[in-house]
Amino acid sequence: MNILDQVISFIADQNVDAYLVGGLVRDQLLARPVRDIDLAIDGDASAVAREFANVRGGAFYVMDEEHNVARVILEDTYIDFAQLRGDLRADLATRDFTINAMARQLGTNELSDPFHGQKHLHAKQVCAVTDEAFQNDPVRLLRAIRIAGELGFAVGGHTEKLMARDAHLLAFASMERARDELCKILAQTNHVALLRYADHLGLLTALLPELTALRNVEQTAPHVFPVFDHTLRVADELEAIQARGYAEIGDGEFIAELQTHFAQIVSAERTRGTLLRFAALAHDIGKAATRSVDEAGAVHFYQHETRGAEMVETLMRRLRFSNAEIEIVQRVVLNHLRPTWLEREARVSNRAAHRFFRDAGDAGIDVCALALADRRGTYAPNAWDDADALTKQVCARLLEPYFRARETVIAPPALIDGRMLMRELNLEPGKRIGELLDAIREAQAEGEVKSREDAIAFARTFVNPKSEI
Repeated sequence: MNILDQVISFIADQNVDAYLVGGLVRDQLLARPVRDIDLAIDGDASAVAREFANVRGGAFYVMDEEHNVARVILEDTYIDFAQLRGDLRADLATRDFTINAMARQLGTNELSDPFHGQKHLHAKQVCAVTDEAFQNDPVRLLRAIRIAGELGFAVGGHTEKLMARDAHLLAFASMERARDELCKILAQTNHVALLRYADHLGLLTALLPELTALRNVEQTAPHVFPVFDHTLRVADELEAIQARGYAEIGDGEFIAELQTHFAQIVSAERTRGTLLRFAALAHDIGKAATRSVDEAGAVHFYQHETRGAEMVETLMRRLRFSNAEIEIVQRVVLNHLRPTWLEREARVSNRAAHRFFRDAGDAGIDVCALALADRRGTYAPNAWDDADALTKQVCARLLEPYFRARETVIAPPALIDGRMLMRELNLEPGKRIGELLDAIREAQAEGEVKSREDAIAFARTFVNPKSEI
């Protein structure tokens, strides 16, 4: 018996009127898979939920004591029990969109559709139940775009006007819930089109003012777009790279490893791939604050990556991202220029690869993906030709030791510790010891140091260049 049938069977034994409501009814009518289950109960919803959890062995907790809403988690399915607010029609009137404001009574299976949800399903439109829908809950502004994207629907004309009217309210919404809706938008295959639509309605200005502050911030060649437009171009290119399974990042190598990396879940249900999309939006947010123009008229953004890493922490804390997510995106933003800098070198040495991943950690993989999208997003669509050839070569050279020689190049074993260095070289404690240890590891990466004796001799020469190894 599937979980929905278990719920229906349980409710049949209770002395309550209950209704299936919300997205479940919508998905049933669209013949889509049913995921989570929403129930409206004419009675004590929390008590019914607790009894169901006891009978079926699910986890129970109260979500909203004031409105008597409780949740049961059973086999990774969320089952929400909510007490009716007034009669059924009044309850459905409190919901967000007409396609989510339908109900089926358990027992009779009778469909209630007071706000013409079926009509809007056939028209493939997302329409607000009332003109106050977004004022009552501004997170619905993002949810409208997310649902439209998931279903391949359009937002109804009147609802679109309401969204533009109320867009500013998103700045005062629950940031945790706004973050969740934003990330669900970012996770969709056409996320850039949805972001552009959100921007058209004013939602990005309310939610991500650091991003829209880049609008009309001009750049010089080779950039052909202002920073905001360039950022969305980078997002376009990243979406295409991801759609092709990340194959280009390693120049055709490490495809399985890259796909595994970006499929990792970092927090809640958010993956590295989705987080990389957020990093792409944030990678240049420091440019508005660092723009300068030299005497020749050239535009510069000195240290914008450092300023951007500082800004992205503030932005992500406002959106209540986890510490792990913040650290990843900060590292990506801080290091996103590194592959470009390495393009100037005749070859990318093992020492350079070691330094890159020492500073970026495993976010260096994400940096490589962003670097390729950033390079392509510098130009007009499909106009980059072979301009990305060097970037692909550098990224492949960085990824090769990470995936093929990590223990010897990226994270070689410690041959010596700080105490031994101080004793052997008669040194005082201080940051110099850390610098020596870093230099030894870099030399290990190049194969110049292979033993503890080599490490001591190398350190001695490092401290006193006149010494011989």
